[in-house]
Amino acid sequence: MVHRMIRKLKFIIFKDQRGIMVYIDGRVACEINPGARYLSYQPPGGGWNNQRVAFENAVVLAKLLNRTLIVHPLAPHQEILRLKRSRRVSAGYEIYNMLPAEKLLPLSGVIDLKGLSKLVPVKETTSSHVEFVDKYKHLTWGRVCHNGLIGMWVDAIPRATDEEKWQLLRQHMETNLPSHGDLPLYRRICKGDLKQFDNSSGRPVWGIKDELSNRSEDMLYFAEGSLYNRELLFFDKKTVLNTHEWIMRFIRFAPDIRKRVMDVLEALGHPFNAIHVRRTDHPSSFRMKQDFWLQRLKVREAVNLTKTLYIATDEEDKAWFKPFSDAGYNLYFAEDFDDQLRLRHVNSAFVQDMLGLCEQLVCAHADHFVGSYYSTFTMFIKRLRKQLSWKKGLLHKPYTSIVWIGTSDSKG
Repeated sequence: MVHRMIRKLKFIIFKDQRGIMVYIDGRVACEINPGARYLSYQPPGGGWNNQRVAFENAVVLAKLLNRTLIVHPLAPHQEILRLKRSRRVSAGYEIYNMLPAEKLLPLSGVIDLKGLSKLVPVKETTSSHVEFVDKYKHLTWGRVCHNGLIGMWVDAIPRATDEEKWQLLRQHMETNLPSHGDLPLYRRICKGDLKQFDNSSGRPVWGIKDELSNRSEDMLYFAEGSLYNRELLFFDKKTVLNTHEWIMRFIRFAPDIRKRVMDVLEALGHPFNAIHVRRTDHPSSFRMKQDFWLQRLKVREAVNLTKTLYIATDEEDKAWFKPFSDAGYNLYFAEDFDDQLRLRHVNSAFVQDMLGLCEQLVCAHADHFVGSYYSTFTMFIKRLRKQLSWKKGLLHKPYTSIVWIGTSDSKG
């Protein structure tokens, strides 16, 4: 097979003539076994953190089901927002599907897919999603679509007589899932589930082992962005521990991002403090004052450790941060590290996303960090901080979507 090498966003990308990359056991390969069975998914739209959740769930399921994972490009958040404003479309996945290949960032520019392939074989498509579906239409497809705000995925459906497990499930769903009227428009997906929810007082439970393990189709495909699911409940603690190790060990930022961040950290120096201030596009952000972050830094006695404070923010008016200077901090922003971040070399459609990814990793390395509790951007920084120090053990929300639902016969 003839390969060609293209340069995009300063990432070196090897791909075959169909726009598909193949990674096996930590290396770039020519092709997958012709008899391979695949698992893939419709990206949900939204920002990187939403798309990441669907991707990570796909990694776990591909490993559990012994399938080759097909991954998809990252949709720039600004492009998603632009289309959302200009089109009468509510579902995020429909907006994602409007984007052509040139408006999508190959996932290998974000995630170290070579490293991931040491866990599970990976095929990377760099095309649009419409083109992806067309390329694989010759395969048999098994379509899966379950709405994670209506019911729950579990590792295996409990026996009818296992009252303790069913009680735990019912309590969890009653506490954590919204009512029908509170479902956001962009999450009104999987019409079969919606219809069942309309006509029933109970909530559905879907078993990974029960529903998916014996599927014979070439392609197991999670439709309509339905893998954007922040909780998959597992009763088997050993399996949960395994999935947490897979996530911590094998899902890492791409080498290019790590190099940019290491250059920033070298220029910034250690120790340093960091905050994430989301100000402009979240309902909770407008009532937040500077004192929220300053008080939390004060509790940590952060200024006594170092006066260096890195600020990741969407606030363009830097005068808003004067109280931090008054408190004794020396302030640094992304624009102070233009030479290290090298964003001027990045396609303008992807600059904000690349900056956000780099800033998340910078904040993850801070000695003290205070975020915006209402932001998934902050949530992922906390996950990265956990990842940097993690050895082994059970993870809890918000570090992973694979959640152990403990029972009296499985503790220990």
